[in-house]
Amino acid sequence: MRRAWIWILFGLLVFTAGVASVALLVARVVKPHDKTIVYIPEAHPTTPWHGTIPAVVVKDDDEAEPKLPAIKRRVPVFEVRVLEGCTKQDIDTVETRIGAAIETGAPLYNDGDFDACFTTYESTAKDIERAVGKSCKGPASALKTGRDQAAKRTTSAERAWAMRDAFDGLLDVIDRRGAEL
Repeated sequence: MRRAWIWILFGLLVFTAGVASVALLVARVVKPHDKTIVYIPEAHPTTPWHGTIPAVVVKDDDEAEPKLPAIKRRVPVFEVRVLEGCTKQDIDTVETRIGAAIETGAPLYNDGDFDACFTTYESTAKDIERAVGKSCKGPASALKTGRDQAAKRTTSAERAWAMRDAFDGLLDVIDRRGAEL
């Protein structure tokens, strides 16, 4: 008799878990996610770097998408020799840190937080300038020039794009150098 009660309790436990699971599924179907992720290609121009991850814009029906300013791109085209004196570790550092900055900064920019995007890009550039070896002067100089160009811009959106242009120029030359090896 005792064994029968154990099986009855076990059955009730399984039944309750099943009902709870079905209730959660029904609730999810009736009320889907609060936010829908939509990729808008125009919101983030592509870069010649093959590793770029497209920007993702989070769109909520109740919130208006920020109007992004029209920016003229000025991506520098560097000679491969700009990487002379750089070790593989230096180049990996530049590429990895720029990629991480873009992954962080692009969504901020697309959300209309141009200051945060620029600050992310600028601090990454300074960090890379300090991190690369003393013999790896080209990327550090290119990033310094990018920061100087950004300082001449009037809006934070323009400053963010000045930094992004310097980043994309370096990523492009790193990609071309890899193709030459």
